[in-house]
Amino acid sequence: MTPSPPAASVLYARLVAKGRLRHLQLLVAIAEFGSTKRAAEQVGLSQPAATQALADIEGLLGTALFERHARGMRLTQAGRALIPIAKSAMDALRASADTLHALQDGASGVLRVGAIPAAVTGLLCRRLPALSSRYPSLRIEVQEDRGEHLLPEVSSGRLDLALCRRPAAVPTACRFVPLLADTPWVVASPSHPLAQQPSLTLDDLRAACWLLPTEGKGVRSLFDVMFASFDQRPRLHPISGTSLPLLLELLRREPLLSLVPGSLIAPFCEWGLVTRLAFEVGGDFDGLGALLGPGSDNPLVATFVQEMRGDAA
Repeated sequence: MTPSPPAASVLYARLVAKGRLRHLQLLVAIAEFGSTKRAAEQVGLSQPAATQALADIEGLLGTALFERHARGMRLTQAGRALIPIAKSAMDALRASADTLHALQDGASGVLRVGAIPAAVTGLLCRRLPALSSRYPSLRIEVQEDRGEHLLPEVSSGRLDLALCRRPAAVPTACRFVPLLADTPWVVASPSHPLAQQPSLTLDDLRAACWLLPTEGKGVRSLFDVMFASFDQRPRLHPISGTSLPLLLELLRREPLLSLVPGSLIAPFCEWGLVTRLAFEVGGDFDGLGALLGPGSDNPLVATFVQEMRGDAA
């Protein structure tokens, strides 16, 4: 008869009593390199010591975390479940060490801020330099990423807050503070034939060739609504995506139009790289705000949000 697996509480007690941070570090390295030897070199262990450490942690858990094969190590189902947690723990430990070092080095505080690209240009580029001048000893670390990637970072406390659009579902431990209204702009190169027109119609826009973001973005939905009444959609460029450098380069090279959040593209219009065309896009479009995590009672977070709110004013 096969013995029953240990209860979750038993596994937890074993890890607390006998597990080590070095175990977690080694597991993450083996998963990354697919080799005990290379992982051992990475974490500063001899290969026999690394092999023994892996055997120890698998023994504590009562299950294999890796499959051994001719070309190295491959995660088992249990390993695939554990490694993201181990990596998260090591990342949190590294972030804590960075924070402690900054405080010991004279910083008054450390804020870890996530931001989607539109929030970087729409909020941070406009407000962060002045905030930094007023609080020169405050360390601010900015992580740019997509909103869906930032949300779990805020929920877990690895980020103090994220500047993004309102999530479809705000986690119970978080709250969302609106900061800046936003609207999509129709943009093109300053040399585009429509760039100097004092007013434009949907027929004018439909006759042009368009560069679109990928499906699922809010501006893509508005684009579909704009031309829903036409039997024939506008011509579409074969390249689509969300890369801002690529969008700017394609608009520079070819007579294309694009629909882009104003918060994202406004600085580039101010610098003369692109031009906003004379057409107002209707429809609902989410603005930018701050997603605050479990540590939102931190006075530094409140100060930062107030500074960002000043941009909306």
